[in-house]
Amino acid sequence: MVRPLVATRLLQNPLGMPAEPGTRGDMVRVSDGRASVYLLPHEYDAADERKLRWLLAKASVPVS
Repeated sequence: MVRPLVATRLLQNPLGMPAEPGTRGDMVRVSDGRASVYLLPHEYDAADERKLRWLLAKASVPVS
């Protein structure tokens, strides 16, 4: 089952607060419910779903 991706645009100040609707924000948190990655707005805009899912899979692998 493919989990839906949720993108939330955030502000750096105050840290982690959601950006106003319609604004780019300072960073974008993308989550699939198991892992989250943080991207700059231009990185998020340039990424397709495949790239986002790859980043999330990489983030959810435990490092030993």
